[in-house]
Amino acid sequence: MVIFAGIVVNAQPPDDLFDELGDWDEEATLALKTFRSTKIVNMQSVENPAPSELIFNIGHRFGNVRTGIYEMFGLDLATIRLGFDYGINSWLGAGIGRSTFEKTFDAYLKARLLVQDGRRDSPFSLSFYTSASQATLRNIYPPGHDDFTSRLSLVQMLMVSRKFSDAFSLQLSPVWLRSNYLRETQDGSDDLYLGIATRFRISPMTHLNLEYIHEIIDGGADNTNPLSIGFDLETGGHVFQLFLSNTQGIFDKAYLINTTGSWGRGDIFFGFTITRVFYL
Repeated sequence: MVIFAGIVVNAQPPDDLFDELGDWDEEATLALKTFRSTKIVNMQSVENPAPSELIFNIGHRFGNVRTGIYEMFGLDLATIRLGFDYGINSWLGAGIGRSTFEKTFDAYLKARLLVQDGRRDSPFSLSFYTSASQATLRNIYPPGHDDFTSRLSLVQMLMVSRKFSDAFSLQLSPVWLRSNYLRETQDGSDDLYLGIATRFRISPMTHLNLEYIHEIIDGGADNTNPLSIGFDLETGGHVFQLFLSNTQGIFDKAYLINTTGSWGRGDIFFGFTITRVFYL
């Protein structure tokens, strides 16, 4: 079944981190920088790394602030993901990563299929994203469900976005998740989600991102819908990304199916991303 998304430290940065993103024909007045990064908060955005651009990501999500002073309001309970993103060409990007959550490895491909054209030949941008993740933590899967296939999860996402102005962008993202083993059902599950994300420019150097992912088809997991707020603070070639969310997950399966926190109960997780960009 196929169903349609830091602190940035840049060696020799350009005037803006994503000025070279996409390598598109400027005469077509394409809408570049619909979002300020390749990820909005948890979801992917329509943006890709520039061709031959290698991005090293260090993602942090701390624990629940409700744990109080004993756990330093979650600072003692960090989840970390290390990853690399690479721009293969002007329309295709790829990435790999490893998260401390269930010692999970993940890999993805993302293709830009359409780019919004200011002349209205294409009124929106369209990207397709597919990823796979593999948990390697021992002694969490029962006998008979402890092989490579059972530990595998697949995600496919279609990202449809429009940059309405320099101050506002909107993205809709249907998402399909296949998890080959789910503890609640002792079987595989297929889940369908619809994500919505927006970017608001607060000032020329500050942007507010809002992201919500709603589960449409429930495969049986006891989870809640992720709701996140992110801030992008730009200083020339640097972008500081700070997040507040009800999920601690960083990679796809973790934030889609393993989110149990609720903003209403005060389940809030603080996080940030550190990114270093290399031009190969």
